[in-house]
Amino acid sequence: MDSDLLTQATSELVPWQKTALELAFVGIIYIGFAFYNRVVIPAVACCVTKRIPYRAPPLEKLTTKDRVYIMFSKVITALFVYHVYCFVVNTKVSRMTVDFFNVEAVLRALKWFPVHLFLLILLYDFFYTLFHWALHWPPIYPLIHKHHHRQMSPFRGNDDAINDNPIEYVSGEYLHLFSLFLLTRIMPAGQVHAITAVLFIFIGGTLASLNHTRVDFHIPYMFNVNSHDYHHRQPRVNFGQYIMFWDWVFGTYQAEGTLPADKITAARARRAAARQES
Repeated sequence: MDSDLLTQATSELVPWQKTALELAFVGIIYIGFAFYNRVVIPAVACCVTKRIPYRAPPLEKLTTKDRVYIMFSKVITALFVYHVYCFVVNTKVSRMTVDFFNVEAVLRALKWFPVHLFLLILLYDFFYTLFHWALHWPPIYPLIHKHHHRQMSPFRGNDDAINDNPIEYVSGEYLHLFSLFLLTRIMPAGQVHAITAVLFIFIGGTLASLNHTRVDFHIPYMFNVNSHDYHHRQPRVNFGQYIMFWDWVFGTYQAEGTLPADKITAARARRAAARQES
């Protein structure tokens, strides 16, 4: 399989057919976002019953600007997925295996997948942590990232996750593609399979969505929704998307409840609860 085949096939279409194909692809991406919110996140929520309490008032009503940003993010995701596809199938550049009917290649991909996923997340979050940290630089924070932090207690899942300034969202999305490129430079040619790219994008979308819910989901020493939820209220810490490893390295990791202000808030909450009981 090669990207030239796609180019040849689409070149034979008349303009209205190309437009219809593009709109259909965008529609599929929209369905994918709905799948996250209505199937994937509820499924995780059924397995993980513990919820993160609201420690700050949530942004309950979306503005027109919010809705425009969310719509833009969904459309740009379609373009991103198309570019990932073009990269993967262009095996001269990607050095990936794309044959899903080669049982040996698929089994080899699944065997190496834990290693590849670990490296992809490590690579992605290295660049994302630095990028996210830079977005909090005071001169540019009001221009780009402040919009996302209007939501101090995320609860909508994917819609809150992608409610970003376009510059921020496009950069964050294409870091996934850059991470895939770097992985194929590190690993031997042909070892990374297309299925790795598919699962990486799907798992990344799932974790980013969970980061913007009240579901207290965590994978020990790897991923914790509470860490990102805390960042929405304490924007000077916890810049990682999937893992807090690079925050720990850079000294920007902060666990919930360790700041003096957190302890005061917790003490007030305990006193309020005691008064209600009495």
